[in-house]
Amino acid sequence: MNLAVGAILLLVLPGFSRRVAETAIGEPAKSGGVGLLALIAVPVALVVIALTIIGIPITLIGAGLFALVAWVAVIYGRFAVGTWLVGKAGGDNRWLALVVGLLFGALFNMLSWVGDIVNFAVFLLGLGALALVLYDRYGSGRDRAAPATEDESTVAGEDTGGVPPA
Repeated sequence: MNLAVGAILLLVLPGFSRRVAETAIGEPAKSGGVGLLALIAVPVALVVIALTIIGIPITLIGAGLFALVAWVAVIYGRFAVGTWLVGKAGGDNRWLALVVGLLFGALFNMLSWVGDIVNFAVFLLGLGALALVLYDRYGSGRDRAAPATEDESTVAGEDTGGVPPA
């Protein structure tokens, strides 16, 4: 199932999938930290929402969506590891990276506690990278103003050094 879902993600969202892998590879500590934060914060937020009568159905839907996102995060984490491994071998094939990453995860599943730790770290990497790319795309990306032009940074022909006039 992971291969089928991963293939669908790569077919439907190739650019997004590439960005998630690049984020995970380029900023692994940040991605893992954000993943850990999301893993703690989302369930806590869902419990808080469930404290109201109206919030119970919202929490149930949210928990289902978070479970789906967690599954996708596992796949993206393994895809990122596969992308990194294929890149180290001199290749650049997203399909090969998906297969290599999923095989990597399956092999580590065979190990007892070491495999669990590695797979958990890969999950956090995928969850954090997914969250960072989604935030960049939908959270902060919409609020960014266009850079000021030269005309906007000058007042009556004087250069203010980018500081707005008082």
